[in-house]
Amino acid sequence: MKVRFISLVLFLSSVGILAQTNDPVIMTIHGKDFRKSEFEYFYNKYNNEEVIDKRSLKEYVDLFKNLKLKVAEAETQGMDTTASFLSELSGYRTTEAKPYLDKLEVNEDLVRKEYNRMNDLIEVSQILVAFPNTKNNDFKTLPADTLETYTKATQLRNRILKGENFEKIAGDLSDDVNSKKTDRPGYLGWFSGLMLNPPFEEIAFNTPTGSVGQLVRTNYGYHIIKVNAKKDNPGQINAAHILILCPPDADTDQANEALKTINDIYDQLMNGADFSALAKQFSKDPGSASKGGDLGWFGYGSMVKEFQDVAFGLKNVGDISKPFQTKFGYHIVKLLGKKALDPFEDKRKDIESKLSSGGYFIPLHQPGIDNLKKEFGFQKNDAGYQLLFSKANTIYPIDSTFYRSFQNKDVTLFTLGNTAYTIGQFFAFLTKNSQSPFTMSTDLLNDRLQWFEYGAMIETENLSLENKYPEFRNLIQEYRDGILMFEISNKEVWGKASEDTDGLTAYYEKNKLKYAWDEPFYKGYVVLAKDAKNKKKMQKEIAGKKPDEAVQYLYDNYKVGAVSYVKIEKGLFKKGDNPFVDEAAFKSGVAERPAEFQDFFLIGELLRAPESYMDIRGQVVTDYQNYLEDAWIKALNNKYKVTIYPEVIETIK
Repeated sequence: MKVRFISLVLFLSSVGILAQTNDPVIMTIHGKDFRKSEFEYFYNKYNNEEVIDKRSLKEYVDLFKNLKLKVAEAETQGMDTTASFLSELSGYRTTEAKPYLDKLEVNEDLVRKEYNRMNDLIEVSQILVAFPNTKNNDFKTLPADTLETYTKATQLRNRILKGENFEKIAGDLSDDVNSKKTDRPGYLGWFSGLMLNPPFEEIAFNTPTGSVGQLVRTNYGYHIIKVNAKKDNPGQINAAHILILCPPDADTDQANEALKTINDIYDQLMNGADFSALAKQFSKDPGSASKGGDLGWFGYGSMVKEFQDVAFGLKNVGDISKPFQTKFGYHIVKLLGKKALDPFEDKRKDIESKLSSGGYFIPLHQPGIDNLKKEFGFQKNDAGYQLLFSKANTIYPIDSTFYRSFQNKDVTLFTLGNTAYTIGQFFAFLTKNSQSPFTMSTDLLNDRLQWFEYGAMIETENLSLENKYPEFRNLIQEYRDGILMFEISNKEVWGKASEDTDGLTAYYEKNKLKYAWDEPFYKGYVVLAKDAKNKKKMQKEIAGKKPDEAVQYLYDNYKVGAVSYVKIEKGLFKKGDNPFVDEAAFKSGVAERPAEFQDFFLIGELLRAPESYMDIRGQVVTDYQNYLEDAWIKALNNKYKVTIYPEVIETIK
């Protein structure tokens, strides 16, 4: 894998070398060149119309230089090699790379064909001649397993073409247990595009009405398809229903009771009763009764035929059907809404998603994959593929025997540029990615090989993103620099400034005049008491205690579980910050007492100036950070050689 990565980098880097001829070096730090394009990305990002604090070009050059100096120091300290850094950067890159890797060109003809089919409905019947093993839920099928099945299916189809009754043969000989037991043996129902297995759909939609199509093979076996009718798709409807259960094996009394109940409900509806209320009261459909019978939106072919015919036969929103029967019992349906098929662009994503999940990701994206093959010089070794397919004729590809049957796993399957991908590498891929929508051995192998090729090309494309897309390269560089700058700055400045109490004290004492106040502040606690009596009691009990001890005493003695007889606020307050402080310390106004606390008192003192940096810690920490930052930047400039090229700077616009 390491050899392949290096060769891919060599193969791809030629593009970057050519691109650099028009991208001059703008700055060199510690022997590392930084190019104009990276600075322009930095400059334009922080100098656009939305930025309020705009600066001069020289200031941006200094900011860029300082950023790169910090990154250089982080690299010197090895921060760019830690597991946490590599993991974080990899996560960022994976997220940002996804839109580039996902934007493969799709087969527009395939998407459009499926949409057109969604505008049509076909009524289909079938006869299934199943592969022997599938009857026992064993779908590992080899080509040799299909010969007998194919011969039988061909014979049955020929009998139908010569005039034998389709439904009679379906009832007698079809292996589709469900459809052979219906009133019309072999009947499947109405379907539009993307509702059938893709190979099945292809034959069905290309078979004329009243005709029998060509044989089609799926994972289950061979299918003989008859198209009974075709019509336009009416779109979707939203309907509600009331169901009174009456199974096919119900006795006479049960059936009569169910019929009487549904007729009584219908009479109530005709007399103005609310459909939703009756559905909640009487319907036995557990999925819809609580929702007033609402079944949501559904298309033609989604419900049993009897229900579908009635529901789609309702003309106007609000229409209510007469009672009718299905295999579930008696129903009354109300039409709640109608809508036509969504426009093509609105359905595009849904179509692409269903094709991809149905095993057609590769055909859907074939134009994009072909472009990648051309771009990366894909060369297929037919002999290597032939070795695999020859074995797959007799050994199932995901069985361990298949892997062991190859003595030489170094045979090349294909190359991308100078990088060869071998049978052994394919086996490693297949071991981890054996799931396929196809079960015929050769189909499964072909599907997995296509995904192996795709994965290799996406890997190559992923490695080439920085060379192909400058905006991506700059974004990832920004992420990298940002992570390193944060770590090194936190170590050298931010963390140090926050934790260095001696340094903070010394800095404050040296700059004490800078922090003088123009007005006094009250430092201490505001204590809200239940009433004057409690206030007096509290003050007596804490007399002589230091402020922090007094507050802790009040918390310990005037709180019982979740009930508190005291409320305390700590702070450094100037006039106007707190109405209680204003009243008691600054003799200004009268604070409004909350209902549960009718009195208050203060614990603390009025200050004309800070007692220590802790009184204004936030401000001092910020200033100390800036002080450390300035000193650090000077040290970095002395530590690392910096060369700036003014002639390139002058070309920045």
